[in-house]
Amino acid sequence: MNYELFKEVLKEEDFQNYQFENGVWDKCKTYRDQGYAENFGIQWNKFQLTQFDSINGTNKTRDRLFGCSCWNPEALENKFVLEIGSGAGRFTEILLRYGAKVVSIDMSNAVYANAKNNKCDNLLLIKESLYNLPLKSNSFDYVLCYGVVQHTPDTKKSYFDCINYAKGNGLCSIDHYKKHYFPNPFYHPKYIWRPITKKISPELLLKLIQFYIPSYITFDTLIKKIPIIGYSIAGCIPIPCWNYSGSKDVKQDKNNLIEWAILDTFDALGARYDEPWSLRKLNRFAAKLPVKGFHVGLGGNGIILNTFGNTNA
Repeated sequence: MNYELFKEVLKEEDFQNYQFENGVWDKCKTYRDQGYAENFGIQWNKFQLTQFDSINGTNKTRDRLFGCSCWNPEALENKFVLEIGSGAGRFTEILLRYGAKVVSIDMSNAVYANAKNNKCDNLLLIKESLYNLPLKSNSFDYVLCYGVVQHTPDTKKSYFDCINYAKGNGLCSIDHYKKHYFPNPFYHPKYIWRPITKKISPELLLKLIQFYIPSYITFDTLIKKIPIIGYSIAGCIPIPCWNYSGSKDVKQDKNNLIEWAILDTFDALGARYDEPWSLRKLNRFAAKLPVKGFHVGLGGNGIILNTFGNTNA
């Protein structure tokens, strides 16, 4: 990692409190302090490469990134991009491929998986909360925050903090879980169990999911194949199963489908915080953000907010 490359976006007085170890800048130099995000540390160190385009032979991550953000990939070269929520680095890989200078942050140990998967001089990884970053305001050309805001303790503050790091003409792309009112297998079974599962230790929860998914996924697939009503029926059955059978974006061999199902079912049930919003709520809230323009639509994890500019810059 070329530290000099990132001086422009770092708060030097704050960043001097961080130390470099195992490819990551971290204050405490331990793997213990993950706050409310311990489940993500376990998840992305176990399933490090499952979602990587370069490994699974698809363009699922690339298409999601540029399809949802509407960014021009060719415009990323030599631009500063702040990625909030490192995960194992599936989006980091794409950003680096197009020559961006990426600062990727995560408060969980997932950031160490990213360090293993994306070694590059153009990447600076920081283990830290969104609310306490050693970064300058209004210093990034692009801000990416996918799969994160609904899992933070203060969702509205998270949006404002994301915008805060964008330049005066910077672009932000933030996705959010969508609230559903009709039976949906990727929604209702999850929220029946979350009051319990969010209190279970992540290690135990993962073991439980690994136990039932391999046998249940076959039944779940049969239910969803019922014409017209199968999808709704699956949404009424109180057994969470993130089943991608039939999806053109996921390889359809059985072992791969089981791996994806375990990964995303654990992702859905293990987070301490989970706050879905409606499209209308996000649209009304976006009007309060200090941006020059915005667009709200469907995409990503459910709904997507793309903004232009930062009026506080």
